[in-house]
Amino acid sequence: MEHLPADGRASAGGTRTGADGIASGLSRRSMATLAITAVLCAALIVLLAVRLSTAGRVASNLPPFPLVGHAAPAFSITPWNAAAARQVALDGFKGHPVVLNFWGSWCAECAEEQPVLQAAWQKYQPQGIQFVGVAFQDHQPQGTAYLKQYGVTYPAGPAATERTAIDYSVTGAPETVFIARDGRVVSKYIGPIPDGTLDSTIQSLLKQ
Repeated sequence: MEHLPADGRASAGGTRTGADGIASGLSRRSMATLAITAVLCAALIVLLAVRLSTAGRVASNLPPFPLVGHAAPAFSITPWNAAAARQVALDGFKGHPVVLNFWGSWCAECAEEQPVLQAAWQKYQPQGIQFVGVAFQDHQPQGTAYLKQYGVTYPAGPAATERTAIDYSVTGAPETVFIARDGRVVSKYIGPIPDGTLDSTIQSLLKQ
């Protein structure tokens, strides 16, 4: 049992000491919590910086398409989806913007984007846009069946020479090259192109 001082009052000093101890403990815990939070935030910032740096390096390592700004290499194809097997040449589309798509019936991503291409062709054909599909490493029976399955109505088939894929730096399918009215290559999209990207690029071509 606690004994009171002779004057019957509890020691003020003892009361202050207890309060100071509690406050000191709380302060230490608060500081520890703040320190841990600061360390976690710093770690997250470092991780984000590393990821952004890595993404930047990856993006900077992507080689630019060397044909941009230059004349599109000449080519011709023999359509697999035409009643008559006559050749279609790039030279025949002078004065028209061209969407040149490299595809393959073996390519799952090509099947994914094919409805997007066909829809854009139907939408913009009246405005003078021209689509051409170049079969990449494909065979006629499979390619013809693919074109029929997806209802492709723009000319699509193999190039007259394998040089065409080399000229356009094609490494796989699908890849889409955009050519302006004056025959200059404007851009290239690798992979299945989203409909929004296709729309905006075509609209840009039509304005040139």
